[in-house]
Amino acid sequence: MDCHYILAQAIGFGGAAMLIGAYQCKTSHRLFGMQICGHLLYIIHFFMLGALSGATTLFIALLRGVILFNAKKRWARSPLWLWLFIGLFAAGCFVTWTDAFSLLPCAAMIVTTSAMWSTNGKKIRLANMFVSSPFWLVYDAHAGSWSGVLCELFAISSIMISIFRYGLKALDVDESAGNG
Repeated sequence: MDCHYILAQAIGFGGAAMLIGAYQCKTSHRLFGMQICGHLLYIIHFFMLGALSGATTLFIALLRGVILFNAKKRWARSPLWLWLFIGLFAAGCFVTWTDAFSLLPCAAMIVTTSAMWSTNGKKIRLANMFVSSPFWLVYDAHAGSWSGVLCELFAISSIMISIFRYGLKALDVDESAGNG
């Protein structure tokens, strides 16, 4: 293995640590902050691997995370943001298309974005556990992102732990109403 590949994987493992840790945050606000940091590292990771669909999708997700991080501010609560990001994910998929695997990050992020816009911890975790993580798992394996594969396996486990710790009912809260 060359140094470039090893560095790409190391950066990916740094991103994985941030994304895995995000699901142990009780509030969506903290979850989004951790995800922003993890996405920065993963953007670099995927670019280094030449996986442009993943890198572009995560760049758009990073922008989405900034908006969601500011969800308590009036300007960030507009439903137009949701539709803008769905459109950006679809456009990013079109521009970076290489094969059918290019659809997976786009589809994962559209489902996750819709769940995140609900600001409901339960919906966010379930969308990630049953759609986003499985789609990314397949894409990561295809792209050679071994840190990504491990990240998704750990993310699914981490989501299950947070559900066990807090219970689904405790996570079934709209945090935009000031509950988080």
